[in-house]
Amino acid sequence: MANAIPVLDLPAWRSADAAERARIAAELDTALRETGMFLLRGHDVPAELTNRIRTEGRAFFDLPADQKKKYSVRRPYDNGYRGLGELVVGDVYGEESAPADLHEAYHTGPQHRTGDPKFDSLYYPDNRWPAELPSLQATNTAYTDHMVRVAHEMLEVFAEVLGIPDEFFTAQAGRATWTQNVNWYPSLNAVGSVAEGQMRVGPHSDFGTLSLLDRQEGVGGLEVFNDRDGWFAPPFEDGTLAVILGDLMNLWTDGRWRALRHRVLAPASSVPEEELVSLVFFFEADPDAQVNPLAAPAGGGAGMSPVIAGESILEKVGISLTLAE
Repeated sequence: MANAIPVLDLPAWRSADAAERARIAAELDTALRETGMFLLRGHDVPAELTNRIRTEGRAFFDLPADQKKKYSVRRPYDNGYRGLGELVVGDVYGEESAPADLHEAYHTGPQHRTGDPKFDSLYYPDNRWPAELPSLQATNTAYTDHMVRVAHEMLEVFAEVLGIPDEFFTAQAGRATWTQNVNWYPSLNAVGSVAEGQMRVGPHSDFGTLSLLDRQEGVGGLEVFNDRDGWFAPPFEDGTLAVILGDLMNLWTDGRWRALRHRVLAPASSVPEEELVSLVFFFEADPDAQVNPLAAPAGGGAGMSPVIAGESILEKVGISLTLAE
């Protein structure tokens, strides 16, 4: 099963000759066709910075409930705090009886400005920085600057794997929407009990082009799906990022590449004290970018229909443009 999830070493990729690049590209292409994920080594995100955002983010969740609620999200596509049980991923996928997810989250996003206040408020909602943690804004900004850098390099890697111009994706991601999550998965001791079918995050695929996940290894951790293996725990390598494909990239490649279906298991009775903090960077595209499915041979020939990137995201989270206006 581990062979389904390769590791891309960025320094090795950068220095590889044409033959070695072709070999690595073929390995990535197979993984993205079958599963939709690989691990990334050598990304140059400082470990100290990763540890700091994880620690400061965790400190936010330790604040009293009434203080955290001051920073609550106010609509589906928004920045701020979302409390335990406030997200039901299954609802987005039409599973009306799905139980609430067992995690708390703190969301931030880019602060691009186009000069159109309505457009900006819709796609670039303001961040809600907690006054109680004055250093979190600078830490988060430094970390997400790295995430944007890595996301752009991954888009260039994708273009080379597909045999299209290097700037094909990045040209439509100069002011991309994105969301940085700090997700806290409380222990079983903290939540008390787990309902039948309840998970830390229910089965889903992400909406955007790619996600960058820095996770902690745990019993109640990440599982991914492919048709050959079913659900399985992907390999964990300390210091790597998991690169996860989303729905927009599945559409952009006209079905050639798979949006990763994944979930985070419930806290386990075997380790009732286990809690985890995940850092998840969801990267999309310029909100007004038209995503036209690639023609063969780069595209997979599924015959998907074009979308406007931002509109497709808002529709999936339940915001209609008519209501937003």
